[in-house]
Amino acid sequence: MAATLKEKAYLQLKQLIREGKFQSGETLTERHLVELLQMSRTPIRAALERLDAEGLVQYTPNKGIQLLEISLQRAVDLYDFRMAIETHIVRKLSACILTGEQIERVQANLDEQKFHMRKFDYEAFTRADLEFHLLLARFHENLEMIHAIDRLQNQLFRIALNVMRKDRNRMQVSYEDHVSVFEHIRNGNAAGAGETMMRHLEFGKQILVM
Repeated sequence: MAATLKEKAYLQLKQLIREGKFQSGETLTERHLVELLQMSRTPIRAALERLDAEGLVQYTPNKGIQLLEISLQRAVDLYDFRMAIETHIVRKLSACILTGEQIERVQANLDEQKFHMRKFDYEAFTRADLEFHLLLARFHENLEMIHAIDRLQNQLFRIALNVMRKDRNRMQVSYEDHVSVFEHIRNGNAAGAGETMMRHLEFGKQILVM
């Protein structure tokens, strides 16, 4: 029961942070979170310690919780790091034969992206967008890369959401890039997959700094 509550507190707080329900630099109290989540301090403290380790908050027991603000330079650095990791992943996947289940999971994700894109649901599309990248990392089965991308996505969710909102056509471009990357992977075109992923992330970074 305790472990379940800890996980529930962690997931709820991470979702609230990612969706911008709290402001960067804002200081929160444990009492406020207890009332908000309707949980005791124990699972909330465990969740905060985990979020602190992931770089989403700065948590000092009995003093307060501060949401960390990512500077523009750090966001650019994180995008560059993603380029290095994710271009490597798609190139490696292009040399593999995906299972029927893996293909179905990606296709379901692409369908979800298209659905949210047509409704201009930026938050839902951004979640599906990031899940696409995480799916590919999981297929590559390198645990260090999976953990790195998962952590990066936690930190970059609000930034990625802002990128989508800054350019009305970004969802369409992003979706088409994902389709192209996946086609290159399935066709065994490592160079095409890597180049498309690099361009895809570089474009997102450029919109960010505009």
